[in-house]
Amino acid sequence: MVPAASSIIGFILFAAAGLCPLFLSEFKVGLIGLGLTYGLFAIGLDLAWGRTGIVSIGQAVFFGLGTYGVAIALVRHGSAPFGAAIGIALAGILGAFIAAVGLRRVSNPSTMAVLTLATTLLAEKVARDWWSLTNGSSGLYVPPLTSTYFYYYVCFVATTGVVGLLWFFVLRRPLGNRLTAIRLNDRRAEHLGIPIFRERVVAFTLSAMVSAIAGCLSAPWMSSVSPDRVGILLSTQVLVWVAVGGRATLLGPFVGAVALTYGQDVLASSMGESYLLLLGVLFILSVLLIPNGIAGLFFTGPQLTDTTPVGGTLPPRPPLAGGDVLAAEAIVKRFAGNTVLDGVDLRIKPREIVCLIGPNGAGKTTLINVLSGAIDCDSGSVTLRGEHIERTPPDRRVAAGLARTFQVPSLFPGLTVAEHLILARQEAGMATPLPEAYARLEREHAGLRVEMLSLSDRRSLEIAMALCSRPDVLLLDEPAAGLARNDAGALAKTLRALRDHAGCAIVCVEHDMEIVRDLADRVVCLHHGRVISEGTMDHVSANAEVRRAYLGLV
Repeated sequence: MVPAASSIIGFILFAAAGLCPLFLSEFKVGLIGLGLTYGLFAIGLDLAWGRTGIVSIGQAVFFGLGTYGVAIALVRHGSAPFGAAIGIALAGILGAFIAAVGLRRVSNPSTMAVLTLATTLLAEKVARDWWSLTNGSSGLYVPPLTSTYFYYYVCFVATTGVVGLLWFFVLRRPLGNRLTAIRLNDRRAEHLGIPIFRERVVAFTLSAMVSAIAGCLSAPWMSSVSPDRVGILLSTQVLVWVAVGGRATLLGPFVGAVALTYGQDVLASSMGESYLLLLGVLFILSVLLIPNGIAGLFFTGPQLTDTTPVGGTLPPRPPLAGGDVLAAEAIVKRFAGNTVLDGVDLRIKPREIVCLIGPNGAGKTTLINVLSGAIDCDSGSVTLRGEHIERTPPDRRVAAGLARTFQVPSLFPGLTVAEHLILARQEAGMATPLPEAYARLEREHAGLRVEMLSLSDRRSLEIAMALCSRPDVLLLDEPAAGLARNDAGALAKTLRALRDHAGCAIVCVEHDMEIVRDLADRVVCLHHGRVISEGTMDHVSANAEVRRAYLGLV
C-alpha cells in the first residue's frame, strides 16, 4: 500500500481509539483501555524484538515491575506516580544489566532468550513467595477507578505521548536506522561503523522501560496485581500480539494487543482455558502465512529515515609523517588447535595496492578478518596510522580509517540502494562524493532493493558504502569472485581509479592472476599461514616455492 493510504488508515484507527468512549459502554471502554496499555507493552517488546532482533521471552518481568510499583504504592497509601517511577527505574536497571550480560560478542544468539526466560521464572517465584511485599499468590488489591472514561483518556494521552517520543527521538533518528541495520545484518552494521553492543543495550533498556510504563498504566484497570503479571504466560501473549499485529510497525502491536485482548474476553467466556490453544495456533499461522503481521499487509514504505548529513565536511586525518599506514606483525591465529596464521607480517604503505594470493586454506581471509577486527588474533599486533588496534572492535577501526568488503557481498536485505548509502553516510558523518562508477549505481538504481541487483552491482554497492567513511585502507576479499569475465576484466582498472580518487591503500585477496598482474603494486603470497614470498608479480611468480604451492608449476 502506498504511504499516503497507510497514513489515512493510521489516522482513522487513531481517531477511532480517541472517540470510542463516546459510543461504547463502560465495560467495553475499559476492555479497550486495557488493550491500549497492552499495546504499549507490545511496543516495548517490538523495540527489542521487532526493531533490533533481540529475542525476549521474559518481557513480562518489566511490565510486572510497573504494575507492582503502582499497586504497592496504592496499598501502602503512598503516591502512585512515585511507585511508578520506582518500577520504571528498576525495569531500566534490570534491562540494562540483562542486555550487558547477554549481548556481549562472546554470547550465543540464544543467550538473551535463555536469560529473559530465567528472569521471568525467577520473578514469578519471588512474587509468589515475598508475602510481606506482594501478598503472594493472592496478589495486591487495586482500588477501582472512579471514572473509567476519564482514565481511558489518561491512558490514551500517555500512550500517545510515549509513542510520539519514541517516534521523534528514536525511530526517526540515527538510532532508529542503526537498530534496523543491526536487525537485518549485524555483521555488516558493525563493519559500517555502528557500535552494535552499545546500541543493543540502549534499545533493550528502552524496551524494558516502555514495558514498565505500560505496566504502570495497566494496574488501575485490574482488580488485583498477581504474580502472573510477571510470568511466562503474559510474556508469551505479548509475543503473539506483536507477531499477529506486525513487527517493526507503530500500529501493529496496538492492533494485535487490542484485537486479541478484546477477542480473548469473548473466547475465554465461551471456550474456557481452551482459548490458549487457539492463541498458539493463531501465533503459528501468523508466522507462517503473514510473517509481517496484519499491519505489514497495509503499511509499507521506506524502512529508514533519511539522515544523510547536509553540508559541512569532517576535517581530514593528519598526513602520515612516513612509514606504513597499516602494519601487522607476527600475527598468530588458531582454530581448535589448528594454526591458520603462523607469524604473519604485513606492511601497507599509503595509496599502495597489495594483493594477497595463495591456495585455499592459506589464511588470506583469516588475515583480512584479523585486520578488520572480525576476529581477534591470538598473538601479534596490528597498527593503523601508528596506533595499536589489535583489540579494537570493528566499529572503532572504521572510525580510525579502515573499511572492508566481504567475499560474499554482505548487505541489508530488504533495503534499497539509497537506504544503504543513507546508513553509510550517516555513520561517516558526511556525504562523501563517490567515484563516477559508484555514483552511477546510485543514480540508476537508488530505489531498487539489493535483492534485485546483479552480483557485480551488489559488490559495487558494498565498495561504495565502504568509501563513504573515507578510509585510509580498504580491505577487499575476492572482489572478482563470481563475476562474469567482462566484469572481472574491468575490475582492475576500476580499483586503480578508485585508489586515485579516494587516495586510500587497498589490500585485496584475489585468485585471478590476470587481475593481480594488472592491479597490484605488490603481491604477497601465503601458504600454510606463512608469507612465503612478496614483491612484484613477476618476482613472486618466479619463486619456486610459490610455483609449487600455488601455481602448480615445477
